[in-house]
Amino acid sequence: MTAEQIKNANAELRSQSQLEIVKWAIAQANGRAIVSTNYRPYEAVILHLVMQVQPDIPVLWVDHGYNRPATYKHAEQLKAQLKLNIKAYLPKLTAAHYDAVHGGMPEKT
Repeated sequence: MTAEQIKNANAELRSQSQLEIVKWAIAQANGRAIVSTNYRPYEAVILHLVMQVQPDIPVLWVDHGYNRPATYKHAEQLKAQLKLNIKAYLPKLTAAHYDAVHGGMPEKT
């Protein structure tokens, strides 16, 4: 989108509900919309809205293998509750394999 198109969309959508904004956004994709998630706490709200508009939308999840157990439990609950069409992408090496070969997950510097 151009800067002008973004400005116009913001003006058009400013007074719309969250659901109407999601409907608008999905319509812009002409049948090719996807949504991504990392299962953080507020993601459930976005996923819930999107499922109301397009229940079969592909949900992209890149699972690096280092999530906490609570995240995986939360993910399973949301997948079942919202009937998510998950498209999971997993690393070629498991977290355990990576840790063994490379000495663990890289630390923030």
